[in-house]
Amino acid sequence: MKYDVAIIGSGIVGLSTAFHLSEKHSDLKIAVIDKFHTYAQGNTGKSAAGFRDVFSSDTSFKLSSSSIRFYDHVQRILGIDLGMKHVGYLFLMDNESASETMEEIGRKTKIEEIGLDRLADLGISVRPDADVKDVMGLDDIRKAYLAHNAGIMEPDKIAAFYYNQCVNRNIDFLFGTNVQSLNLVPEKPLDYPGEPFIWQDKTIGSINTDRGEISADTFVLATDVWTNFLTDPVGIDSHIRPKKRQLFKIRNEFIEAIVGRKVLSTESFPFTVFPKGVYIRPSPAERTFWAGVADDIGRDFSFVEDPQPEPHFYTYNVYQVLQAYMKPVASASVTGMWAGYYSYNTIDGNPYIFRTLNLIVATGTSGSGIMKGDAIGRVATALYDGEEKAKLYDGMRINTADLGVKSRHVEEEKLVL
Repeated sequence: MKYDVAIIGSGIVGLSTAFHLSEKHSDLKIAVIDKFHTYAQGNTGKSAAGFRDVFSSDTSFKLSSSSIRFYDHVQRILGIDLGMKHVGYLFLMDNESASETMEEIGRKTKIEEIGLDRLADLGISVRPDADVKDVMGLDDIRKAYLAHNAGIMEPDKIAAFYYNQCVNRNIDFLFGTNVQSLNLVPEKPLDYPGEPFIWQDKTIGSINTDRGEISADTFVLATDVWTNFLTDPVGIDSHIRPKKRQLFKIRNEFIEAIVGRKVLSTESFPFTVFPKGVYIRPSPAERTFWAGVADDIGRDFSFVEDPQPEPHFYTYNVYQVLQAYMKPVASASVTGMWAGYYSYNTIDGNPYIFRTLNLIVATGTSGSGIMKGDAIGRVATALYDGEEKAKLYDGMRINTADLGVKSRHVEEEKLVL
């Protein structure tokens, strides 16, 4: 099997890259390879499925805002349902520095300060009980901000849009194909045992899979947290670490009644971020909230192929913060749970998109792969073409080298959720 481009991974990043490559180069023979039985079965399918352009980094803002505009175009103009609802993101702040960050971001996108008296209609308490505050180290909510260019979406529907477009362009999909290794070969082989030697120029000649060897002129790794397993053996650093993330579906009469209500002139209850990073994502169709948190210190970087959710993590961590600030959910039952991973860029929280040899690596989305997915595909395509700047959907441009390694130039992202 020989291709012009072989893309490993059929999550949002792999699908977007395949779509944009084929859009610019209709003559390319492209394959998308994935070990799962169909597309978007890795961490794309386990996402909290929110979108926002509320980022402190200008780079993250450009990637997310342009992607959101493209998704809006697909749903509103093309009429393809992506399950996209602009329910907003409600940020509840308990300190001044966080408020200053939000006000700074408000210069780039529409953010509205919400009067604290309005939170009572959402069942949110501004002042937790004194004993709870003392034991848990919580503080009063001092300010609340509603981000308008934000909301929820359906990962399977977005992935299906890209997949169907790719199928229509005769891109090959090799599902159920486990990539085992990258084969490093000399550019000018001597047919001598032990090649490639250190003094030979090298390239990725092919990949080994459980269905045989696949060759390509260019390979794209859109493999999320699995990237290290392929790059480490050939001495390429992908600069990411895996972080387990969990979501818990909760429900009671209060949630059923309020989740679909237009409480702040949004399409439903907003995606809400509490102090300590705990959040609830509304799911109006299910009449539930999804609760989670981007826990950091104390959460190791270990990896297992099939991560399992931890019920006690909800009980002793997420629930404790929720019931402190939102008493009506204290009686909610957990009706479902799942776990996945962030491919975490631990340095600045922005994606890594770089080229080395004939390999393009796109990873390190740090939990915002879906909301930046379209732009990442465009940047990867620009790298394939050797372009210094990638043109995003809304006309904004971004230096391709800025998201690389050697000439990286991005600001640290302060809002990784």
